[in-house]
Amino acid sequence: MQAKDDEMILPRGITGFGGINTNPPLFLDEKAFRRMCHALARENGGAVTEVDTDTAVRNFYSAKLSRYDESVFLLQNIHYPYAAFAQRDASGRFVLIQQPEWLRLPEIPVRFLNFAELNQNWRGLCGELSPEELEQIRYWNPQTVGEIIFNAWD
Repeated sequence: MQAKDDEMILPRGITGFGGINTNPPLFLDEKAFRRMCHALARENGGAVTEVDTDTAVRNFYSAKLSRYDESVFLLQNIHYPYAAFAQRDASGRFVLIQQPEWLRLPEIPVRFLNFAELNQNWRGLCGELSPEELEQIRYWNPQTVGEIIFNAWD
């Protein structure tokens, strides 16, 4: 899945869209996501204060981890083990951020994407995507890899 150092190739199905002749990508286990979030919270002296696994209009799970007066959202794509950190903006949408300094990651089978990976331009990284996915990308016009991996397109 890796291209150059910080470039990743977007794998087929990562958007959550496919055609009638396409096998839908597998869903990652929602319970495993919950377990991972609770383990991360415990490891960092915090708590999981919110979990949202409703994927009706988005392709990721989210959970809010809080510790003292700090909090961060963990997002995980529902088809591939890619995760990122986020905050909510004034309108309630997720904004991808860098890993908070207070949060340490143990060895887990999920790849947390760094800020450079999330914010790179997606053009040139979508050779594996299906025509249906490319059509959605043209329609929604995302600017970054992160906007594709963690989308709320309906």
